[in-house]
Amino acid sequence: MKTLAFFEIFNYPLTLVEIHKWLYHPAARYSLVEILQALKSDNLQDKVYQKFGFYFIAGHAGDVDIRLDRYSIAENKFRIARRFARWIDWLTFVKMIAVCNNVGYNNATAKSDIDYFIVVDRGRIWWSRLVITLVATILRLRRHGNKFVDRVCLSFYIGQDHLNLSDIALKPADPYLVYWFATLAPIFDDDTYDKFLSENSWFKSYLPNFYPTVLNHRRSVQPLGYARFSRRLGQLVSGGALGGRLESFARLVQVNKVKAYLGESLNQRNTNVVISSSMLKFHKIDRRQLYRSGWEKNLNNL
Repeated sequence: MKTLAFFEIFNYPLTLVEIHKWLYHPAARYSLVEILQALKSDNLQDKVYQKFGFYFIAGHAGDVDIRLDRYSIAENKFRIARRFARWIDWLTFVKMIAVCNNVGYNNATAKSDIDYFIVVDRGRIWWSRLVITLVATILRLRRHGNKFVDRVCLSFYIGQDHLNLSDIALKPADPYLVYWFATLAPIFDDDTYDKFLSENSWFKSYLPNFYPTVLNHRRSVQPLGYARFSRRLGQLVSGGALGGRLESFARLVQVNKVKAYLGESLNQRNTNVVISSSMLKFHKIDRRQLYRSGWEKNLNNL
């Protein structure tokens, strides 16, 4: 019920497999059969319903049609996300590109942007942001101002020296961040996704049945020949002293603009906005607290 109540916030009914994979903080490990038996038990008879293989809390049958419609929308947005990833997978300092939030788990609306989470080389976070933002701007895919529909939102970068994100989790619990990990869609991976999950093994205590996401070729990219050559060449350039100078230059030209954009949100004592040598997180509006409150409200109603 905790699992269903959380996804109810987003009008997202779940399949049996999804309930099993995303079962929130169970007292023990349960099999698919045990979960199915629980869903069919008398004590949930008037609380949980099923339609077309999707389970939902009573009164939310319409969410099934919403989910089906949003899958089609997300499919188109993944094509855009994949196209942009193809333009930046040749950058040697890019180690992982993941689509996150609503598009990541196929729950996009027509007006949704495409949120990216990007892992880069240690000590190259500002240079990475500068080059990736430039590419997105040239391609007219960068979200800015009122232009956000089908645009990429580049507001979350981490370096390989900051893979563990437990320091940004809300206390005492952060269900949205837990499910953010669980629904990440890695469309490009340079041997980093598994390391990232390993460094954040703490979230698996909340989702013990979780297993890594593997996208099919329709939604992922693999470096082509020119990209492999470019990555090797780029390593020679950005890996030494010149790379350090480029990082310093990139920080110099961006930091004041970033601070001006973030404004008062920089002065808030929270993890919505983080500026460091290993993390750039620019979420002026971070709804995790709102979602946690909505989840708790749903549970109280139940």
